[in-house]
Amino acid sequence: MMKYPLIFTLLLCAVLLEAQNVKPCFQQEVNYRIEVSLDDKTHILTGVVEMEYLNNAPDALPVIWIHLWGNAYKNRETAFCKQKLRDGNRNFYFADDKNLGYFKNLDFTVDGRKASWKYDRDNPDIALLTLEQPLQPGGRIKIATPFSLKIPASYSRLGHAGAAYQMTQWYPKPAVYDNRGWHAMPYLDIGEFYSEFGSFDVSITLPSNYVVGATGTLQTPSEVAFLEKKVVETAEYFKKYPGKQANQRDTIPRSSTEMKTIRYTAERVHDFAWFADKCFLVARDTATLASGKTVDCWAMFRRYEAMLWEKGAFYVRRSVEYYSERVGEYPWPHATAVHSALSAGAGMEYPMITVIGQSDSPKELDEVITHEVGHNWFYGILASNEREHPFMDEGMNSYYEYRYMQKYYGKNSPVSMPAAWMEPKPSQGSMIELGQLILAREHIGTPPDRHSNNMSQAAYGLQVYTKTGTTLHWLELSEGTEKFDQAIQAYYREWQFRHPYPEDLRDVFSKAGLDAGWWFQLMQTEKTVDVAITDIQKNADGWHIGITQKGNLAAPFPVSAMKDGKPVETRWFRPGEAVTFPAIDADEFVVDYEHIILDLNRKNNQRRTSGAFPGIEPLQVKLVNLLEEPTRSTLGVLPWIGWNNYDKTMLGLVVHSAGAPSQPLQYFLAPGYGIASKSLVGLADMRYKFYPGGLFPKITVGVSAKTFHFNQNIGLDYRLKMARVVPQVRFELADKSVSFRHFLNFRVLFLDRENAEFDGSGFVGKEHVKTTIYETRYEAREKRSPNPWQLKAVLENSSNYKSIFGETAPYVRGTFEWRQEFYYQRSRRITARFFAGAFLENTRRNRSVEANALALNPQGFNDYKFDQVFFARNALSGVFSRQITQTDGGFKGAFGSAFASVVGNSNNYLLALNLKADLPQRLPWGIHLCPYFDLGYFDDATILGQDRPRSEQLLWSGGFVLEFFKGGFEFYLPVVSAPLLKDLYAEQRDGNYLRNISWSIRIPIREPGEAWDFFMR
Repeated sequence: MMKYPLIFTLLLCAVLLEAQNVKPCFQQEVNYRIEVSLDDKTHILTGVVEMEYLNNAPDALPVIWIHLWGNAYKNRETAFCKQKLRDGNRNFYFADDKNLGYFKNLDFTVDGRKASWKYDRDNPDIALLTLEQPLQPGGRIKIATPFSLKIPASYSRLGHAGAAYQMTQWYPKPAVYDNRGWHAMPYLDIGEFYSEFGSFDVSITLPSNYVVGATGTLQTPSEVAFLEKKVVETAEYFKKYPGKQANQRDTIPRSSTEMKTIRYTAERVHDFAWFADKCFLVARDTATLASGKTVDCWAMFRRYEAMLWEKGAFYVRRSVEYYSERVGEYPWPHATAVHSALSAGAGMEYPMITVIGQSDSPKELDEVITHEVGHNWFYGILASNEREHPFMDEGMNSYYEYRYMQKYYGKNSPVSMPAAWMEPKPSQGSMIELGQLILAREHIGTPPDRHSNNMSQAAYGLQVYTKTGTTLHWLELSEGTEKFDQAIQAYYREWQFRHPYPEDLRDVFSKAGLDAGWWFQLMQTEKTVDVAITDIQKNADGWHIGITQKGNLAAPFPVSAMKDGKPVETRWFRPGEAVTFPAIDADEFVVDYEHIILDLNRKNNQRRTSGAFPGIEPLQVKLVNLLEEPTRSTLGVLPWIGWNNYDKTMLGLVVHSAGAPSQPLQYFLAPGYGIASKSLVGLADMRYKFYPGGLFPKITVGVSAKTFHFNQNIGLDYRLKMARVVPQVRFELADKSVSFRHFLNFRVLFLDRENAEFDGSGFVGKEHVKTTIYETRYEAREKRSPNPWQLKAVLENSSNYKSIFGETAPYVRGTFEWRQEFYYQRSRRITARFFAGAFLENTRRNRSVEANALALNPQGFNDYKFDQVFFARNALSGVFSRQITQTDGGFKGAFGSAFASVVGNSNNYLLALNLKADLPQRLPWGIHLCPYFDLGYFDDATILGQDRPRSEQLLWSGGFVLEFFKGGFEFYLPVVSAPLLKDLYAEQRDGNYLRNISWSIRIPIREPGEAWDFFMR
């Protein structure tokens, strides 16, 4: 029935565009007839699909591209698997072969004649069908093939969890051909779909005790009666088990030996999905639309979440009515939500039906159902190219989800913190705004109008969903809700059952009189808005507010006149417009008091009307300054306590800037007092970031400092102190990869270390040894699984380094470190680390071993740059003497400074390989025990080592690592060692094995912006 109006609309569109000398728009049509049968013992679906393909294009088509998305689960080389690995998800990569999925028995014909076709060279889920004769404009062909689909386990959308089936992207279908060409695309987890509209006639044969929910209208009377019976049974179930009692374990019945065939038909849809489960409870409600039309609203769910789903059908009904009122009337006869296994987000939409995963509360369930039902409009009816322009469906739909939640729950933010004290205050905005500001200030935001495969999973959520949703609210309020709603409704009327692009949406907004150019820039660029109040003047005609647009994007903004902390009047203004208010009683003016716009810096958004320094916020002191407070100048002050073996207990205060969102300048100062040393100690760090772009997206300049005692002599009653100041500059290097990052870092270490002086009479005092070290470091890391890696190359030199005898000993030292993880199970890996170090220049190459020597087993006395955290870096005995670091050679043994000249240290060069493996099975009580093996060679170039055999310079050791806090704290238990190391162990332990155990602690303090960058991209 719909074919003729659709063709008329398309022809009219073509005529209008041809008149403007633009390639005409057109839309292909595909009508399906599918018959399939499910074998739930083998999880195989067999059947045949017939596709009538109508060419409404002005071009003759010699080929047809076909999607075979079931083949995305065929092997570990598909685009789907590669994307999952890129994002660190190894579930599918390590899937059992029996759980994979794929098509078999494909045999395409065109108009009854065997067709020539082949798989795409790079993607087994895409095929190319070559026609004997090009399909002419206005022509139609019938494509058919039998097929057998091995249904995979649930790794994304298509799949099964036991006997529960999620049949999505399950049949061969032609790719879209539009006025931009073919859109043949592999299946992806992040990045959805683009398909042709048409009709479906689908018959499904399966055991008779399955409950099925599907796209389309059910045409089988016996199945209609079956569902009606289930509705009655479900109502009785809730009467019998009210409230929490309704949540029960599902007992999965055997499949009936009797089969049934059920038939569905659907018009004006571009996809067909169905879900089957023998345990479904079924609820129904009815939505009534403004026109008087009614829509059946169904919920199908299992018992173990029955309490949450008791109002599931009502949530479907309310969302259908809400979207119909706000966007346009729902065109189809039913809307259904099913609860089933899903490994691709909280929910997934298909025409007329959506699948919902696990939920924690009725409110969360309502929110997810509303979002997914809303996709019937933004995806099902307005069928934009989601893969290339995801903001047009996910983002626009999220906006209406937020409005829905605001109306029915009074909160439009889908993000909540686990503890109330962590929630931002109203003056700090929502968690959504906080996330957006973090990305914007770190310059790691991703334009929502960007190909979805060029985003990480986190960026896809924060940018496509929330940035689009929140900025549409901004657009709505700046233009007026009524005007905005009328524009969206016009968009819906003009483009329903078609494939709009961003320029089509822009054109509708323009015709509706919406000033939305700035909004499209927010969608398509990384431009930001920063509105500042610069001055306030009052004269006879009222208030005049000086405004400066400091950002690189000018956009509408609201200003509120305030009195005693409450808004008196709020007005919206456009860029360049004079900002005036009548002569009302106001003591302050604030830009965006309600946090509607995404303002980059809210520190300049308020100004008092009187008083000294009216633009400066009052000062406040907070114990923990986690989040920036826009209305206050906040000083974070936090007590700290520490300990080392020389200062003993240390007490102090940390004075720090806000943690998030970061300012260009961030700092912390941590002065303290050592109780035993009776002296000042502490550390400090200050960084400034700027973003030139191009080759260097981000540059960070900073300086750090620290001072502590690092040694003592109890008998002679003295302690030695160090002080270090390190200016540095860090360059992020440009790279477009989602999973790869690399950096170049330059730093200069100014070290002042006390040294004990002696003469013939003994200890006579302390001297200051000053050293300057220049260091250049390149770092790179690739987080793509299954074998993520890290690389670090360092070149350092010093011209005034002092040897242990006080002689100037210049050197140039180079090191290279490669760390790679090899996953052999989903969460089990072997970690390999290779280290190579050499002195390119060294005046002490053949002399006694120095502190700056390369070390197989680095300990506190090797840490000549004072980079690591040691509790007793020069201890000669006891548990603290066995602290090591996983730097240089990475050996796990701790032999102390007494053996520095004997084993493991080199003034020349050193090579090492460190291996560590997870055990195939977890140990009881969550114990994480890993075998390790270290192999290394240190070149003893000293005079005393000239005749040392190479066998004593090639060392090895193995044992077990006991890990805590994901490797933050580790114990090393040696078992086997090279003869030289074995002798050293025997010499030290004195029969006590515990003295062989060493340990390390790693505090991964990372600059916050760098951590966010790695998480987001």
